[in-house]
Amino acid sequence: MPPHHTTPAPTAGAYVADIGGPVTRLGQVSRTRVGAVYVRPPGGGAEWVASPENLRAPTEGEWVTIRILTTPVRDLVLSADHELRPRPVPVPDCTPCAYLVQWFDRYMGTGPQHDESAAVDCVVEIRNHPHDPPKMRITRP
Repeated sequence: MPPHHTTPAPTAGAYVADIGGPVTRLGQVSRTRVGAVYVRPPGGGAEWVASPENLRAPTEGEWVTIRILTTPVRDLVLSADHELRPRPVPVPDCTPCAYLVQWFDRYMGTGPQHDESAAVDCVVEIRNHPHDPPKMRITRP
């Protein structure tokens, strides 16, 4: 009977490529147990269990992906106009537009309701809401 050969498990914190499935998955070892390695995607996510013999060191191209997924984004600007967005103007006597402006004010205010994405949605709804004459027109060349 030939000697039993086992692949040593990588240490916690090491990045690996799991080749045990239909696609290669990149991950960081979070912990090991006898015969099992617990791996988490770079940057976080659901952990999976891999066999040590299905793990290898990442290639240089895979390292590029790992660096992208693990580099924190600094100074994220959520608003291209740096919060200089003008308050939308509702169409006179249009109740839905009046409510949308109230929601815009709530979303652009401070506190837990602050949500610039939702505020922009209100502006888009006002712009696209059917009016007579239309609030927005597409000109033909």
